[in-house]
Amino acid sequence: MPADIELVLLDMGGVLLNLRDPLTTFDLDVDQDDFMETWLLSPSVRKFECGAVSSTQFACSIVEEFALPYTPAEFLRRLESWPDAVYAGVRELLISISHGCQIALLSNTNEVHWNRDDIAGQLAPLFDETFLSYKTGHLKPDSAAFENVLIHYAVDADKILFLDDNPLNIAAAKNCGMQAQLTRGFDSLVQNLRQAGFDETLA
Repeated sequence: MPADIELVLLDMGGVLLNLRDPLTTFDLDVDQDDFMETWLLSPSVRKFECGAVSSTQFACSIVEEFALPYTPAEFLRRLESWPDAVYAGVRELLISISHGCQIALLSNTNEVHWNRDDIAGQLAPLFDETFLSYKTGHLKPDSAAFENVLIHYAVDADKILFLDDNPLNIAAAKNCGMQAQLTRGFDSLVQNLRQAGFDETLA
């Protein structure tokens, strides 16, 4: 167990949970990295994922904001199907690193996704704490999202390892003093944990 890490802080989508290709899911003709940044900073997405508007209101605004060629109802259907499934091996991995180290979830998410039984039902029991944007009102990459974690745990920022699939969030975590590594997919998750010093735990 690495001595310099007291808390492993994990993103959900793209790190613990496979996401279907958003370009195909939403029928978009853009670069995937451009989409990830646009989605993260979208005013409509931010309102929804901090719990400020209903899913119906969100669907209406996002169809207009992204100029989507289908109805809000169709968008909601596509949105619900965007998350695929929790990666095989995630449960065992999180249990293995939880012995002697706290683990928490920090996710920009919404009630549509989190309330799926195959998501919350599988992931929630594995964490000491879940910081879900639609419940906390704090969104990554805003510093408040990371500061909220620091206040809750009273842990020095440099004792936290943060793993996320979005470069903007990684940069924000580092600005708060956290250790942070870009993590995309289960293999990347395992690799970054090993590099952080969890070799014996994961053996």
